[in-house]
Amino acid sequence: MIPALIRTLDAARRRLAQRFHRDERGVAAVEFALLVPIMVSLFVGAVELSQAITVDRRITQIASSTADLVARESAITTAQLNNVTDVARALLQPYDTAPLKITITSVGANATNINNTKVCWSHSFQGGAATYAQGQTYTLPAGIVDRGGSVVVSEVAYDYTPLVFAFYLPGITTLRDKFFLKPRISSMIQLNTNPICTVS
Repeated sequence: MIPALIRTLDAARRRLAQRFHRDERGVAAVEFALLVPIMVSLFVGAVELSQAITVDRRITQIASSTADLVARESAITTAQLNNVTDVARALLQPYDTAPLKITITSVGANATNINNTKVCWSHSFQGGAATYAQGQTYTLPAGIVDRGGSVVVSEVAYDYTPLVFAFYLPGITTLRDKFFLKPRISSMIQLNTNPICTVS
């Protein structure tokens, strides 16, 4: 009696297994359910990465544009520097301008020693990407300034926060860029009515 019952149950189990093996209904739904999380993650990651690259390019554009606008002048005022930073804010649109920090600095070189370079003046926007005091030593890349000349340095920093979530890019990522340009009209750019900078 018991062996017959076991054989019957075993046969029923085999029939059920064969039926499930042949039945392909719902396979596509199961595959789709397995792929959806991966596809969504790839899509969100691509959106986040492309946005971060776009903002990074804008930061580079802001660094070059602010340095270029200042380098066109022989003398500049604090109000004009504020206008330059307003242009930078416009370049960043439609992205949030609150995390944008800019420092525009005039660095002069000694008339006899090209390696003796110091800060002539510095202007910061929204806390500034960096802080420099007048007369502070500032190391420039080799060959970028002439003896007795100067260079405009624009430093930009932006605290980028991912759009959707911080899984792909951790928390806040600081994007930075720095641009150097020689003045076009004079060797030194005068700030307000301050005396022309000389590096001793």
